[in-house]
Parts: sequence; structure tokens; C-alpha cells
Amino acid sequence: MSGPTEIRTSAISSLLGVWALFLGFALLQVGTGLQRILLPLRGESEGIGAGAMGVVMAVHFAGYLAGAKVIPIALTSVGHIRVFAALASTGSTAVLVNAVLVTTPSWSLVYFVSGLCNAGVFVILESWLNDRATNETRGSILGVYMMVMMGGTAGGQLLLNLGSADGLELFVLSSVLISLAVVPVTLSASTAPPMPSTEKMPLRELYRTIPSAVVGIVFCSFSAAAASSMAAVFGTASGMGTGRITLFTSAAVVGAVLLQVPLGSLSDRYPRRAVILVVSSISCGLAVAGALTPSSHLALIGLNLVFGAFVFPLYGQFVALANDWVPPEKRVAAASTLVLASSLGAMAAPMIIGFTMESFGPSAYFWTLAIILGLLALYLAYRTRVRQPIPVERQTRFQPVLARSGELAHSVGKWVMHPLAGWHSRRDDHECEVDDRHPSHWTWPTDGSG
Repeated sequence: MSGPTEIRTSAISSLLGVWALFLGFALLQVGTGLQRILLPLRGESEGIGAGAMGVVMAVHFAGYLAGAKVIPIALTSVGHIRVFAALASTGSTAVLVNAVLVTTPSWSLVYFVSGLCNAGVFVILESWLNDRATNETRGSILGVYMMVMMGGTAGGQLLLNLGSADGLELFVLSSVLISLAVVPVTLSASTAPPMPSTEKMPLRELYRTIPSAVVGIVFCSFSAAAASSMAAVFGTASGMGTGRITLFTSAAVVGAVLLQVPLGSLSDRYPRRAVILVVSSISCGLAVAGALTPSSHLALIGLNLVFGAFVFPLYGQFVALANDWVPPEKRVAAASTLVLASSLGAMAAPMIIGFTMESFGPSAYFWTLAIILGLLALYLAYRTRVRQPIPVERQTRFQPVLARSGELAHSVGKWVMHPLAGWHSRRDDHECEVDDRHPSHWTWPTDGSG
């Protein structure tokens, strides 16, 4: 077995081998992060209400789902590098079109195309990075990937302070950054990875196997999508200035990585559903506190940071919960099905929150999140009473996968699938099998699988 020094050296070598991909990814994230906050602010100045912006954001997430479905087909025809260049160029053009055609229908159409392009780019990058990773280095690469993703998004949002959303300059800057992402990737010496897996598992089958994970993925993706797409809309509706909005929106993004590992470790040591129940309840309480805190108070920024720190790790915990119950041979397909469940929550969030904010005012942003997270906590409390949990020693290991409401949820592909398979390989040789109809009945396989 490789020692810690060899593993660390291998991880550094792997990271150096994909530096061009990370550089392209960083440029892409900064550009899309800037665009994501530009549209709500420009929409507010043009008289586009919260409900209409919610529709635009929902259509954008629908574009992510469509991209995750159709891009693998294009990859088999022309290859990763050409598809990446085409998608990044199209996404860059979409930013400029949104700057000159400022109407709800045009924004919806163009932002759908932008979402499709972004999803395709993430499918390509994630499968590329996963192909370069080994079981020993995958965790390190995933950690750097998450930091680049969230750091780039937050950095892009902060760039809003360089100009005004009413002009063309920031839209041009966003377009340029997305275009530049093509350069390091196309000039990279790395060979293209294999095609993504096409295994599938029906949503109904996954729900019968572990309903808590399916419902939880929908609800936590709803919350994360709201935090990533409608926070700026909340800020504009609350009368925040540009500087305050950028701090408020980026706070949740920064908070997203703070408690990933600590909360994941807790869910490995204690019954996972119980840990998720506590995290969901705390998130609900934080949302209530956000609704009661005046938008003019600086404490709301810190509160949003803590809210992001608790909400975003829920996705990875629900993925691990699903992996606890799904048979080993179906975990790859289950990971793909979780993308669909996540998409449902992510697309619903902007429309519902946009409607409630227009009907009841800006505070409905946090009140809606409080209701969603409260319902999630109640459902988990119910499930803990009707179904016996997996023994702690038989739980799969948590991996810090972010709630992928926007960027990653709709492009899970092999990047999430392989860690799921990797967790199983690191476990004991025996796997606990559960009869779903009789959750108290446990049997142990004798074929050495796992």
C-alpha cells in the first residue's frame, strides 16, 4: 500500500498534469459568476420583477439539464476539445446578446442556451479530471476543483464593483473571461478522456430503495439553487447597494466550503439521517433568522455565510445516504438518477421564490427557504421512525460534493460516479444487504463482493 508521502506526491503530480484544465475552469467560473449577478441587477434597473427573473433562472437550470442529456451525444461525434471550444464560444456570445436584448423572453431563451453550454463544459471538464485521477488522488483533485469552482464564482460576483450593470463593460468582461477559458484547454497536451457512462436507474426504483435521499436531494437542491440564483434578486428587491449585494451573494458561496468536511465526518461517525436532520433543522432556523433580520443590517451577510455553510453540504450527505442503501452494482446509475432529482428542485426554486417575493415582499425569500427546509426536517424525522438506519460501521464514506444546483448538479457524470464506486472499494469485504420491505431484516453476503 502506498504511504502518505507517495500519495501526496502522486496528488501533486496529478494536479500539475491538469493545471491547464483548472486554469480554464477558473476563467469560466469567474465569467459565469459575474454574469449570474449581472442579470438580476440589470433586470431590476429595467423594471423586470422578481417573478420574471425567477422564470429566467428556472429556464437557465432547464438548460443545464438539457445540456447534461445532449452533450454526451455530441462528444461521441466530434470529441471533447472541439465540443468544449464550441460551447465556451457560444456561452460567451450569449452574454453579449443578453446585454443588448433586454426582455424577459429573450433572456429566457438565451440563458437557456447559456445553461446548456455551461452544463456541457462541466461534463467535459469533470470527466477529463476524473480520467486523470486515481483512487489515491481523486479526493485531492476534487478538493481543488471545489475551491476553484466556488472561489471563481465568488470572485466573479465581486467583479461587479468594477462597473455598472446598466452598461456594456461588465457584460463584455464576462464574455472575454469565458472566451479565454478556451485557450488553456485547447492548448493542453492532455489526451481526451473516454466517453461518459450511460447507465441509468429509474427514479421510481431509486425512490423505492431510499426515499429519504430522493426527497432530500430535491429539497436541498431547491435551497441551494435559491441561494445561488435568487440571492441577488433578493438583494435588489431589498434595496441593497451594489457593494452590499456582492458581499451578500458571495458570502453563501464562501460559506459553502467551510463545513463540508466537519459535517461529513459527523455523518460518517453517527447515523447519517440523524445528522442530516440536525443540519436541516439548523438551516431552517438560520432561514427564519434571515427573514427576521433587516436587510440593511450587516449581520445579514454573516448570517448568509453561515446559512451557506450548512445548506450546501446537504447534497453530499444525501448522495452518501443513497450510497448506503443502493446495491453496489447500481451505484453508478443511481448517481445519474440523482441528477434528475436535483434538477427538479433546482428548476422549481427560482419560479417559486420569485412568485412569493412578488406576492409577499423580499422577506419571502428566506421564509420560503425556511418552509422548504422545515418540511425536509419533518420528513426526515418521519423516516427515522418508520425505517431502521444502516449501522454506522456499514455506512459509506462521505465525500465533499457540493450541492450542485447550478454548476455541478446537472453535470454529475463520472466525476461523482467514480467516487461513489471508490467509497465501496475502501470498505470492508462484506456488505450489509437490506430487504427494503423488511428494514429490520439484515443479511450478509458470502460472495466477497465489495
